[in-house]
Amino acid sequence: AWSIIWGGLSGGMPILAGRVLGVGTIDWVGLMLAASVLFWIPTHIMTFSIRYHEDYQAAGIPTFASAYGFIKTRKIIAISSVLAAIAMGLSAYGIGIDIGYFRIMIVLSVGLLSLAAISTRNPSDKWNFGLFKYASLYMLGSMLLLAAVAF
Repeated sequence: AWSIIWGGLSGGMPILAGRVLGVGTIDWVGLMLAASVLFWIPTHIMTFSIRYHEDYQAAGIPTFASAYGFIKTRKIIAISSVLAAIAMGLSAYGIGIDIGYFRIMIVLSVGLLSLAAISTRNPSDKWNFGLFKYASLYMLGSMLLLAAVAF
């Protein structure tokens, strides 16, 4: 569990550093951008560790799922997905994204939250791996939308 937290914190530092470089100070938008990465990491990493659970077990590598079980892991994934979507939405608002781009962000977030909910309520390898893949597309799409505001 700690590796995910430390990894999420370190993963959020580049976007915070970029924001500080751009605006000259640490502000709430930069902190929300970093939080969006921090909360996105469990969705990305834990779905991967569920998919390859047997491989991790065979290699003797502990994972959150092996320590706490699949049910708790899926709940953490769902909660972190909600928090990531909220942090990303607040970041978009703070940056001043226009309503058209914000609607696209909402659609992306609904996709993430829907897959997280389905994966929690109806667990399967298919839904889990779909969420893993979509989480990456979600982050890419969200960041591209935020970057589009600058141009």
